Amino acid sequence: MKIGTLLTTLSAAAVLASATSAQAQDIKMGVIAGMSGPGTSYGIGIRQGAEMAVKEINAAGGVKGRKISLVVVDDASNPAQSVTAMQRLSSEGVDLIVGGWGSSQVLANMEVAERAGIPYIVVGATNPKITTEKNKWTFRVIFTDAVQAEQIADAAVKRLGMKRIAIIHDANDYGVGNRDVFVENLKKLGVDPVSVVSYQSADKDFTAQLSRIREANPDGVAVFGTIPAAPAIMNQARDLGIKARFIGTGGLANENLMTLAPKASEGTVFTTYFHEDVDPEAKAWAERYVKEFSGGSQPPRPVLAAWEYRAIKFIAVPCLEAAGTDKEKLRQCFSGWKGKIFSVPGEAHFDKTGQLIQQSVLVEVRGGAFQAFKGQ
Repeated sequence: MKIGTLLTTLSAAAVLASATSAQAQDIKMGVIAGMSGPGTSYGIGIRQGAEMAVKEINAAGGVKGRKISLVVVDDASNPAQSVTAMQRLSSEGVDLIVGGWGSSQVLANMEVAERAGIPYIVVGATNPKITTEKNKWTFRVIFTDAVQAEQIADAAVKRLGMKRIAIIHDANDYGVGNRDVFVENLKKLGVDPVSVVSYQSADKDFTAQLSRIREANPDGVAVFGTIPAAPAIMNQARDLGIKARFIGTGGLANENLMTLAPKASEGTVFTTYFHEDVDPEAKAWAERYVKEFSGGSQPPRPVLAAWEYRAIKFIAVPCLEAAGTDKEKLRQCFSGWKGKIFSVPGEAHFDKTGQLIQQSVLVEVRGGAFQAFKGQ
């Protein structure tokens, strides 16, 4: 073979090898959540859901032969650090991001994703401002505060018969967003809250706020906060002699609520993002999840793990198969997505703001477990 012909052949082989390598390149999926700080128990669930989904996808051959590689970043449940974490994902060239916990963190970090043009599916933040028509790249799969707080207000008055409702809420974006929608909907139902008090996320002593609530003599106490503050509030309320029933929204949807307040949390009614009793597929998934992550440093918590898992398996992967990793095509695919997801009654779809429209779930803490709420 002549030297020129050999060089041409080698050059063509190199190009082909390079193209084959590029085609087989891993899909880089970013996961951002608080795996330290006050959101640790939520963030670990998000990470586990992602790991479980990706493990199954890759074992089945990946996405058209391409494996998914997870890039997991801890934002320490802190808004400023969350911006830095998102900047890191952007600089590492991830193809999309599925994750995000905490309204304050997501409201801060989503601006980075929007500017960089990275499709971002949010699984753990509920403030209504996260999904608006001005946001092009941000999508959210869980209910907003507007949906959850409205539903729990309706349940409190119509199904639980509450007439004197007090509110204690975190002063962050999550707590304030819930408070505002809840109060608005209570007033529509002819009820004014008897007491409204706030606290800071890192607080541990709630005696002053709860003493004011006790003086108001409520028959219901709405707790708009997350772990670890929420169970501490419940324990301290019972210690002060407050017998009112607790209600709330998705921030209470964490199995640690029962671990940290086993007696005080009994009877609590709240909205949630997942319950295994909705359908057989949800139950089967929950059993697999618990089996896979039992024995770790933290007990498995299906609620947010379920949404991370479902967002990847039912939304991200079908769109990756249809659109590849072209970010604009991927964004368009998310915008037009509709389909069935286990534990979500009926068909779900994204609206024009990027919010997933779906039927909600109401649960009760009963016998030390989350049970589907049957009503009074």
